[in-house]
Amino acid sequence: MADISSESSSSTAVDAPPPQLPSSAPLPHVSDPDLVEAGGGEKVVELKMSWSGKTFNLSVPDQDRVYDLKILIWSLTSVPIDRVKLIGLTSSRNPPEENAVIASLNLKSGKKFMMLGTSVENSFKDPTRLQQAEVVDDLDVDYTQAKIPPHLEPRNIRKIKETTAGMQLDLINPPRPGKKLLVLDLDYTIVDTKPLIDGSLPSSECARPALHEFLELVYPHYDLVIWSQTSWRWLESKLVELGMLGDESRNYKISFVVDRRPMFTIFTEREGQPYKRLQLLWNKFPQFSAANTVHIDDLSRNFALNPREGLKIKAFKGAGTNAAAADRELVKLGAYLIRLAGLGDFREMDHGKDWPKWRKQT
Repeated sequence: MADISSESSSSTAVDAPPPQLPSSAPLPHVSDPDLVEAGGGEKVVELKMSWSGKTFNLSVPDQDRVYDLKILIWSLTSVPIDRVKLIGLTSSRNPPEENAVIASLNLKSGKKFMMLGTSVENSFKDPTRLQQAEVVDDLDVDYTQAKIPPHLEPRNIRKIKETTAGMQLDLINPPRPGKKLLVLDLDYTIVDTKPLIDGSLPSSECARPALHEFLELVYPHYDLVIWSQTSWRWLESKLVELGMLGDESRNYKISFVVDRRPMFTIFTEREGQPYKRLQLLWNKFPQFSAANTVHIDDLSRNFALNPREGLKIKAFKGAGTNAAAADRELVKLGAYLIRLAGLGDFREMDHGKDWPKWRKQT
């Protein structure tokens, strides 16, 4: 939350609307201090920021990171976060790290600071180039050593509420009564993304072996969701090329597709990464829960907010080679998921232990 005033020579405050982000820019997830609950481990810090002749009154949850503060500033000024320079926020000569918790900065309410940075509309750069590139980040992160597990952090719990409020899902095929929920990652999980992006191989050859057979096997038991950290436009076109959407000959149907927009950044001790949170889907579709949902991904970091529901499979790379053609990961996974579907509660299984054993035995 923020109030904006523009100071004239007579020191009279005049309301000024915040500039609009370009439509090409990724949607920032701005913190909502109204969702900070009393006794929930968070407080709100009031800050005063000056930029370009205007004063901004900022209300910032103290469990937010500096990264979140920069996103708030971006939403108000159209200055992208990589251009935001915070002057005088702390007494240190060095600017605070983006992963620093606001509470750790010991800021007093009413703290004044200056922001330097050029907004998109005043930049010579093409704003479309600020859009996140369709290059998949496949760096995994170990979140298990965090002092507070990510799914228990007050900030992340609040972020789920904030993201749910603005989240829109376009149903392709409505969920079916009584079915379980299977959430599938795309990149390097069911497709080799590199040749798919650069076009060096036909889309059909980029798909993991037995992809369609796998989906047809599990479809009688699961509603199918694809969740990828790429943009919707790219994601939709690639799913059509792969024959997963729009091919009526397939004996399965995708319920809906989720792109990178509902993902929000959580932090390890060193850095932040965008993560997937199943609670967002459960909030939209209450028939699904931890008892009947499984999330398949090649990156364990994406299970940070749902550690029990995540099942990590081997990354699929090297499409077009003999080794890739011999990949049988989906065959094994399909049999495992059929067994899982027979349980009354998925939490009876520990995927971190049971899946590797199953994979080895089969």
